[in-house]
Amino acid sequence: MKVLAPISKAEEVEMLVHNGAEEFYVGFIPNEWIRAFTSGVWMNRRATQASVPGIEEFAHLVEQSHAYDVPVYMTLNAPYYTHEQIPLLLEIVQEAHQSGVDAFIVSDIGLMMAIKDRIPDAVIHVSSLAAPTNSESVKLYRELGASRIVFPRSLSLAEMKEIMDVGGRDLEYELFILNDGCVYEESFCFTTHNQVGAFCSTQNWDFQFESAKNRPLSTREHALLDEQMKAYEDFVWYTHSCGSTVAENGIPLGPCGLCALNDIAELGIDSLKIVGREANSVRKLASVQLVSSVVRSVREGMQKRDVQQKAMRIRNTPEFCASKYMCYYRE
Repeated sequence: MKVLAPISKAEEVEMLVHNGAEEFYVGFIPNEWIRAFTSGVWMNRRATQASVPGIEEFAHLVEQSHAYDVPVYMTLNAPYYTHEQIPLLLEIVQEAHQSGVDAFIVSDIGLMMAIKDRIPDAVIHVSSLAAPTNSESVKLYRELGASRIVFPRSLSLAEMKEIMDVGGRDLEYELFILNDGCVYEESFCFTTHNQVGAFCSTQNWDFQFESAKNRPLSTREHALLDEQMKAYEDFVWYTHSCGSTVAENGIPLGPCGLCALNDIAELGIDSLKIVGREANSVRKLASVQLVSSVVRSVREGMQKRDVQQKAMRIRNTPEFCASKYMCYYRE
């Protein structure tokens, strides 16, 4: 299990590596893309401020990372790309490949095929946005030349095991370990999160309950529905990183899979993804420190219950952990 950290500038490399980052993923959005399609059309699943803007800086980030033997993966994980966008994307991919980037995280099947056709030795990681949710989809991506599968957040560890056993253990597999959830299933979401925020995490909805045949709801029915709506609102709040907050000790709040690390290691997962390319450097640092600390304990043979207690102790928000809403892998 390697700790896969988000990064958005070369200045973060040394800091994150020295605190446990073992792989990086980064966005690269050159000015050519913005001139052609505007900044409102995202080239990857984050806005321009979460990505490196120029090839020189991108190449420097890759060089700095490689000096520590840390690979760098470039994100190309928009839900889809149009026919008109592919030629420019391939030029950008060619530049990144020449800069030494180690893999491309791709969501669009057409782009996967175009990259492998242009650069046969390019390494493809299948983004969770590509919906690798069953073994047949994984077999397809392997046939297209993929080397790694990034599992969507919605899958359980048991489902991942079945996919890995049937889809092929010759591939690498990656899952989400910290920060940011998705209220539904991001693989099937075609929106972007703009300055207003994601509409799915908004609680300011006007609605009323109605029964069939215009029958008035009973007091008990009203109470049950109110209880269910409160539970849903809590779920959305926790999933949306507890209102995008941090704990008193600086640890980011929100979705987490650290208590399942022993099971994840036994499953044979290769990479643990920390979400947050758009985050500031302090949040990235705190996230990497948290994950790498617990990962070290697992590598040293710490038992499952002790690992769970350590993770919850470092987080220091027992009431949040007890809710189970923050758990990626509740089983």
